[in-house]
Amino acid sequence: MIEIIPVINVKTRQKLEEKIRFLLANFKGIFQIDVADGIFTSWKNWNFPEDLKRAKKIKKHFELHLMIANVEEVLNNWLEIDPKRVIVHQEVIKNFDFIFDACKKKQIELGIALNPETPIKEAEKYLKKINFVLLLAVSPGPSGQTFKWFVLDKVKELRKKYPKIDIALDGGINEEIALKAKEAGANILAIGSAIFESKDPMGQIKKFKEILS
Repeated sequence: MIEIIPVINVKTRQKLEEKIRFLLANFKGIFQIDVADGIFTSWKNWNFPEDLKRAKKIKKHFELHLMIANVEEVLNNWLEIDPKRVIVHQEVIKNFDFIFDACKKKQIELGIALNPETPIKEAEKYLKKINFVLLLAVSPGPSGQTFKWFVLDKVKELRKKYPKIDIALDGGINEEIALKAKEAGANILAIGSAIFESKDPMGQIKKFKEILS
């Protein structure tokens, strides 16, 4: 079964709250909130954990994709919001044991993300401790970027080497790419603009689920 993860990647607290309210009212699964700091990423979006502390009914209903440079310094601030999952980038990890212990203490699942150009071997040393790998098919930053097709080869390679691992794919996914991603071995698809830029976001999620079933 393919898991669809709607992705919120916005500039303002107002837009963040609008999308959270919409998903909590209409979507039963887990959604993703992207956090981009403008240092590790090419742009800066909303990234204030204190705003989420005021949000109601989101605990364990979302995951955080932390596209940030100083992840160890600010991680505990984000964990206080009680996400179900946290995703950190291999490219910025300085102290994995600190990250792992912090997530384990709060019973939060941990995923490692790889940029498109980062080889999958860079995640292999973490596989015994993490819950899943996220392969980014665009540069970390805004939604709406063009999918980098070579990342499907990374999905295939990772699935072949580790048949039982959860593999998430994120960035630039449309209906055609979703089918290719499933064939390659991804079982989690994080989708932003293809959902939220449609006139009927819930209808689009349903369409993804139907073509992937």
